[in-house]
Amino acid sequence: MPDDAIGRTDTAATSGATAPLKILHVGKFMPPSFGGMERALDSMARGIASRGHQVRVLVHAGDGATGAGTVEQHGMTVRREPYRIAVGTMPISAGYLDAYRRWSRWADIVHFHEPFPIASVAFNLLPKPRHVVVSWHSDIVRQRLLRPVAEIFQKRLCARADRIICSTGGLRDSSTVLAPWRDKCAVVGFGLDASALRAAAADAARIDTVRRRCGGRFALAVGRLVSYKGFDVLLRALVGNDLRVVIVGDGPMASELEQLRADLGLRDRVVFAGGLDDAELSAYYAACEFFVLPSTTRAETFGIVQIEAMACGKPVINTALPTGVPEVSLDGITGLTVPPGDPAALGDALVALWRDPALVARLGARARDRVDGRYELNAVALQLEALYRSVMRGDPAVVPSPSSSASATPISDRATIV
Repeated sequence: MPDDAIGRTDTAATSGATAPLKILHVGKFMPPSFGGMERALDSMARGIASRGHQVRVLVHAGDGATGAGTVEQHGMTVRREPYRIAVGTMPISAGYLDAYRRWSRWADIVHFHEPFPIASVAFNLLPKPRHVVVSWHSDIVRQRLLRPVAEIFQKRLCARADRIICSTGGLRDSSTVLAPWRDKCAVVGFGLDASALRAAAADAARIDTVRRRCGGRFALAVGRLVSYKGFDVLLRALVGNDLRVVIVGDGPMASELEQLRADLGLRDRVVFAGGLDDAELSAYYAACEFFVLPSTTRAETFGIVQIEAMACGKPVINTALPTGVPEVSLDGITGLTVPPGDPAALGDALVALWRDPALVARLGARARDRVDGRYELNAVALQLEALYRSVMRGDPAVVPSPSSSASATPISDRATIV
């Protein structure tokens, strides 16, 4: 597909309200790069491509060069731009900006995935797309020096956006950046193609192989080895009990966490499995007893790994962050929720599930049902498609739904449905 086959015609106006749209997703990375924001971008782009729309995705090559280039995959065109310079975890590439300039002219809608300051800078400095949608994955939480400058460009992007998508009501309501634009925020969850996960859950031989490799039954945690994921809290929660935990992922805290494991005397009960590809990770989801998301700060806004585990029928222990995390897996319904940064409370929840297989089975069955009803890929793609169509029609901004706390329906003294 030539980059410059980019006539600036309005698809809906010239071809009817049901014509395929041309959508450009703009983000930092996507799989096989590891991370929740990456997987969320991929699920949105794949879902809308499966609806018959023309989809392009612009990201960077995961490690600067490997996999760079343009490929066709899952019905969409993906450009992974190489880079040589990075500021922290933010790649900088002139080629990326040039590709954005050309592809944004092609698109009916440019869909930005924030936070990614380079993309919001590109939006501000280069010719403006006709229509803009922003997926707001998180406020910038930890980079205090970068945040004030980045938010100048992010706020200009949000002011211009036709719609802003949040994965949960909690994220929408807690974001300080989005406060002026809540009238155009829409809540659309992340969709999941659960077929590979379900196949792994039915493969008894492979499950047995993984359990033998890990030394027996285990709880699973997945994520980049960075501070806000709370893996240090998880390790401290294992002191004084007999649980076995497997942690999948890599990142800058790997050595520090391995040292903490040794200091706490947990070498025989904690396995660091490193980064795994999707096929391997599916087998670990299938083989675990239950899943743990011990995140400690607002940088964790959804936890897409929760729905991956839930699709395999696994309950989740998560934390009561002021974001969408506890809206995904519900306390007392599909898992247990504990205060963030509290090793004692987390330890109690771990032991409660480890020693009660019947409870695990009940919560796990509800977890699987929740994914089928709320996070299935095509159902979410339909919501996203409807949002894109409303943007093309020029419909007024959406009226936000009530906050999660205001709309919760209590069903027990420990649980709420949102």
